[in-house]
Amino acid sequence: MSALLNFFRSEHAQRAFAEVRAEGQAQGQAVKGAKDVLCVLSLRGLEVTPKTRERIEACKDLDLLDTWLDRAVTASRTEDLFADG
Repeated sequence: MSALLNFFRSEHAQRAFAEVRAEGQAQGQAVKGAKDVLCVLSLRGLEVTPKTRERIEACKDLDLLDTWLDRAVTASRTEDLFADG
């Protein structure tokens, strides 16, 4: 049992745990970002098709989700989120 405890206390294991924790946090932030975009669209009464919902929920790029959130505040229609520029 001591060998197992030593492994979990090892620098290698601690790095691996930190990486997994960071990945989980990033995934959680992406899920929240997608929910925020969808919430703003819903509150504004803009139609969200299943295809659009899927695209937003599948996005893992936090910067892109932030851009979409900013656009959701003023968009005339949902498709405006995905416009270039």
